[in-house]
Amino acid sequence: MKRLPVITIAAITLASAAQAVPGGKLMVLQKGGWTCEIPGDANTLAAEKPELGFQTIADSSYVAPDNSTGTYLRLADRVTLTSGTFSGRRFVMDGEEILREVAQDDTQIGIRCVHAGPIRIATPG
Repeated sequence: MKRLPVITIAAITLASAAQAVPGGKLMVLQKGGWTCEIPGDANTLAAEKPELGFQTIADSSYVAPDNSTGTYLRLADRVTLTSGTFSGRRFVMDGEEILREVAQDDTQIGIRCVHAGPIRIATPG
């Protein structure tokens, strides 16, 4: 019977350690197409960059324009493409529908990717 308390304490310790993710909560992106572009302003239209776009699929994976697949890691509002054609690309999320690409030092590099799925309109409540 002395083993039961030890096992219980060990299980609680492991469960609390699993919840502590360095860098933020482990999440996924919305599935569907992500169109990448150089944003415009009041005088110029956004310039689409189809070679940088991708489609997110199940299991934290994506499909690049050349139909190769890769994986990504999302921790809170940070996304890193971890394998495949776009391995190493990093983003900061601007809401759930926009990714802003950043360099290794977290400065924005001028590319944004917009989710091309259904628009979710907030409802009062």
